[in-house]
Amino acid sequence: MTEFTVSVRELAAFCFRSGDIDHRLRPAPDAREGIEGHQRIYRKRPGSYLPEYGVELRCNPAGMPIVLRGRADGFDPDAALVEEIKTCRVDPATLPEALTRAHLAQARLYAALIAQERDLAELEVRLTWLHIDEDREYPLSQHYTRDELEAFLEDALTRFSGWLAQVLALRVARDASLASLPFPHGEFRSGQRDLAERVYKCIDRGGRLLLEAPTGIGKTAAVLYPALLAMGRGKHERVIFCTAKRSGRRSAEQTLELFGQNGYRGTSLSLSAKDRVCLSPGKACHGDDCPYARGYYDRLPAAMQAALAVPNLSQDALQALAVEHNVCPYELAWDLLPWVDVVIADVHYLYSFSPALAPAAGDGGRRSTVLLDEAHNLPERARRMYSARLHRRRVLAARRELPAGPVRRAVERFNRALLDVQKAGWEGEYSLRDDLPDKLQLGLYNLVSVVGEVMAKQPLALVRHTALMDVYFEALQFQRCLENWGPEYRCEFSLEDKVIRVRLNCLDAGRLLAERASRVHAAIAFSATLSPFPWARESLGLPEDTVCFRASSPFSRRQLQVSVASDIDTRYQQRSASLPMLAARLRQWLEAVPGNCLLFFPSYRYLQDCLVSLGDVPGRTVQAQQAGESDAEREALLELLSRRRDLALFAVLGGSLGEGVDLPGDLLSSVVIVGVGMPGLDHDSRARQLLFQQRYGDGFAYAFLYPGMQRVAQAIGRVVRTSDDQGRALLVDTRFAQPGYRELLPPWWDYSAPVPSAPGAPDAQDAVSQAD
Repeated sequence: MTEFTVSVRELAAFCFRSGDIDHRLRPAPDAREGIEGHQRIYRKRPGSYLPEYGVELRCNPAGMPIVLRGRADGFDPDAALVEEIKTCRVDPATLPEALTRAHLAQARLYAALIAQERDLAELEVRLTWLHIDEDREYPLSQHYTRDELEAFLEDALTRFSGWLAQVLALRVARDASLASLPFPHGEFRSGQRDLAERVYKCIDRGGRLLLEAPTGIGKTAAVLYPALLAMGRGKHERVIFCTAKRSGRRSAEQTLELFGQNGYRGTSLSLSAKDRVCLSPGKACHGDDCPYARGYYDRLPAAMQAALAVPNLSQDALQALAVEHNVCPYELAWDLLPWVDVVIADVHYLYSFSPALAPAAGDGGRRSTVLLDEAHNLPERARRMYSARLHRRRVLAARRELPAGPVRRAVERFNRALLDVQKAGWEGEYSLRDDLPDKLQLGLYNLVSVVGEVMAKQPLALVRHTALMDVYFEALQFQRCLENWGPEYRCEFSLEDKVIRVRLNCLDAGRLLAERASRVHAAIAFSATLSPFPWARESLGLPEDTVCFRASSPFSRRQLQVSVASDIDTRYQQRSASLPMLAARLRQWLEAVPGNCLLFFPSYRYLQDCLVSLGDVPGRTVQAQQAGESDAEREALLELLSRRRDLALFAVLGGSLGEGVDLPGDLLSSVVIVGVGMPGLDHDSRARQLLFQQRYGDGFAYAFLYPGMQRVAQAIGRVVRTSDDQGRALLVDTRFAQPGYRELLPPWWDYSAPVPSAPGAPDAQDAVSQAD
């Protein structure tokens, strides 16, 4: 039987947590400050004191082979002392008693291992809280004999091994099911087997893989299937399915359910944002306010036991389980995380500045493979995660609500630093720098420090000042950006109604993405639009030895007939002049091509102008996507597509309807794409162009051409989703005739279909004359 490795910290958390969840706002030292605090204590200890003392025990409780490892914060053999050190910013007496008991339990486990290793009759077990700001120690000591410590350790290992036996029994059943699991769709489609084989090889070698395959080929099944087979053969221990959209999460959940119907016996867990899964919205996350937080750890064992019987823990399943056992579903998900085979999560959990999944991706020797769904979405999403912005209006609002005192003085100091920058006299209303001015940095750090100190002494004193809290959390994001600063960052100042706004702008997320994905065993990024490969690889932070592969299409080229209207110039300066011809061409298309049609435009303004010029179209129901639409409004449009077969739905290219929408069969018959999808020309895109010109020698392609044509390719992929689908597409722009643009279109379709005309309709030029 394979040994199971567990850390002392994990064993203590599993066995000895009790009482309530308590997430009241108590500022705590960050990792760097915690390390510095430990070093302070080490310098005060005698020469016999051994810091970071490593321990290990191999044992077989109830016949279950376990390796228990860890590092005690300190061991002094001369004093027969084992010490656990924790740093804080509050009086330890104000911390929950259950937290202190859990930390002491961890120290007792270390002491039991050391007593056994050193053959010691007794030991002092000390929990030392270090108040990081006061540099004051708060020790709590207890004395135990070796027999007492060994009994304590034996009890913990017995409890843990009982749970572990159940988990391992499930894994044995999982592996047995994988040994004979058929591909859930029967035969592989053309191209799917190639995808699956390359995914398996990548996992086997612990590599990096970039996969491009047409929309509708069944990428989710083609990557999950070999990843599960590799798990059954011991190639890795966990799969993390990362996605930027809820549609990707649903696809993964549905695919795993299909595997289950075909005999698969593994487990999965979908991580949801706290506000989506919360059962007590508006309640604070502690036992005094939320019934699901009260006594959570006391009811957790029963909830985890029940979870073993639920193979696919979706958001709904998790909430149902939480209601049944009266526990918080959000916290339950994280407690179940180490024990499931597949984790389905938003990219934020793995790639943000504080990636909650990072420990799970590389802990305890358990190898994790990341399957990055719709990978083309990650670079832009990551740029937002790695950027920060702050408006001086918020700082002024925070100052107004504060009484006199140290926090108000810190806010005023930061405001003066902003005002100094505003008065610096830059040309126009925009200024770009390579870094944040020193005075502004000092004001920022001072604000974070002062607010943190006050909240440490009086945790609830500032919470009611909402404007201050907004500024504080934005300042923390600024601090994270500065800690991760690199050549891809720019500091931007702009004036809005004569008031300054500061933005730390990450122009390219590749370096930071690479750092955050370095722990994983293997990574597979897949999408229908990753061309050209060098650009996609660099944008995703993947190494140069990444294997890049484009799958063949399972569809006939005739299934999607693509027409190109290269006689209409949709560039910004020419839009007014070409609008009558464009409206006439769209009317011609809508009259000639029956069925639902999605028409994509580069902007809402252009879309609205065209609607006005187009007017009513006989036999068509015309609808338009609105700027800033809600989820409910988007779902209403999709529901309209499912009910009607005469809909002409105008939308924005790169928006919510341009990808991640599954409209098979006659739900969608055609798409029209107006323009080449390039990002708008603004300060941000110009800065990116300059950066990429310096790096790669082709700033226009990296900042404009490739992202734009990626949007076009995504929109084309909306039509053909199954082997029976037939459809049409119309590309409208003079640039589609140029080789540099044409070669970036999906290679799976034929682009020579003529533009159809309705029976008895005039040709395009006559239609334009009539429109005039």
